[in-house]
Amino acid sequence: MEAKEIEELVRDGFELSETHISWILMGQEVFKIKKPVKFSFLDFSTIERREYFCNEEVRLNRRLSPEVYLGVVSVVRSEKGLVLEGNTYGEIIDYAVKMKKLNEECKMSKLLASDSIGECEVKEIVEKIAAFHNNTKRVSDGSMGSFQMISEQVMDLGSYRQTIDKASGFGNWVDNILRCSQDFLRRNKKLIEKRANDGYVRDCHGDLHMGNIFFDNGLKIIDCIEFSNDFRCIDVVSDIAFMAMDLDFAGRSDLSDFFVESYLEKTKDPELETLLPFYKCYRANVRAKIATIEWMGKKDNKVREMIDRYVLLSERYAKSL
Repeated sequence: MEAKEIEELVRDGFELSETHISWILMGQEVFKIKKPVKFSFLDFSTIERREYFCNEEVRLNRRLSPEVYLGVVSVVRSEKGLVLEGNTYGEIIDYAVKMKKLNEECKMSKLLASDSIGECEVKEIVEKIAAFHNNTKRVSDGSMGSFQMISEQVMDLGSYRQTIDKASGFGNWVDNILRCSQDFLRRNKKLIEKRANDGYVRDCHGDLHMGNIFFDNGLKIIDCIEFSNDFRCIDVVSDIAFMAMDLDFAGRSDLSDFFVESYLEKTKDPELETLLPFYKCYRANVRAKIATIEWMGKKDNKVREMIDRYVLLSERYAKSL
């Protein structure tokens, strides 16, 4: 599916928003269409792959928010034009994830900005995520969460070093982030391998930040990683580090600390405090990379500022490793 066809659907009354990998059409429900893109970390380049990952997105996200994920529908080219979710005869040109429409004003990031998120709400998230981590599938066969895999994921930021330097002049900061991360990994190789053997690598969420959390008629956690088992089947500390980093980024280190302390109280994870600074550094690294990919598409100053802020935050964590 191409951008011009998305514009045709928008003319039919949908509102459009987009990410670097998806078009999101909003009407009475939400339809999420995967862009035909291929990056180092995902491949949506064929209609077959997009159909597969639409089904995976629904399957995986129903673990935490089954009421939000309504199914997968086809996008059909009919005599009357493009049709979403119709029983219309025609050529299937793509697929979409159909979702219940959530109130954007109930998104955690917006609620935090209006001072409507406190320890009570954070505690509710901890309860749900700790239970989810306890019950989700363990991956202990060495296929995921290995030392080598984690190292490759962290170092992938280096692929965007030149672009970051062009955008912000922070190439040297990227070098330091990656150097400190590598040093930490070398020192803690046995611990990372032990964690995988002990069952701490699980089929997690993988993208646990405030933009994916809603308090809309109850807590809703959406948009887990579906496109890569490598990024979703991770150490549980990596999962919670995303939320902790996101709260730090928003200037609420108090809630970040409370989130981590509450999770630790529930799980008694013996190595969490050792690994958390590294995984927070990695999560800021990931967000810097995503902002860089967005900046490559549109040289927007706001996007460049996001690169700056995430690189600086990642470097701050790197200094503590």
